[in-house]
Amino acid sequence: SLIGRLMFELPEEMGLIAVAVRQTQGKGRGGNVWLSPVGCAMSTLHLSIPLHSNLGQRIPFIQHLVSLAVVEAVRSIPGYEDIELRVKWPNDIYYSDLMKLGGVLVNSTLIETTFHILIGFGFNVSNSNPTICINDLIARFNREEGTELKPLSADCLIARTVTVLERLIEIFQEKGPNGVLPQYYKYWVH
Repeated sequence: SLIGRLMFELPEEMGLIAVAVRQTQGKGRGGNVWLSPVGCAMSTLHLSIPLHSNLGQRIPFIQHLVSLAVVEAVRSIPGYEDIELRVKWPNDIYYSDLMKLGGVLVNSTLIETTFHILIGFGFNVSNSNPTICINDLIARFNREEGTELKPLSADCLIARTVTVLERLIEIFQEKGPNGVLPQYYKYWVH
């Protein structure tokens, strides 16, 4: 992939994200295909994580942090705290415990003492098919609660997800898993 080649040619401190409006070869876990209709937020993010850091020693946690970041991106907006978006272990984003509306895929390459992580994430924002989307949840919430929450855009949610993820990684690097687990359990599908 283009981003996979680019990530080694950019300065270390420079972030890299690719955002797809339409994706032709979306991938899921275990070789599954990820359907990518327009209205789905899709992106691949490159991160560098030092091997000798809290997260570098627990790299599998990244997928949980990304799933949590997607959920938080919506539920940390004032008024949207009760939208029933949840994380499902290990890497899915769910409507309540009923329906999947997103997922995360992580690839990591260790070069010397740095993990180069490629994080692919996709979640349904304004496409009701193939399952359900975040704006459907908002519309349903408005009907049930008499609120007038606005629909959200894929661009806004990708930006918020990356911002929240950066904060979660900082907390993890500082405090380890205990810094983020309470938040994770709050949104966890048991």
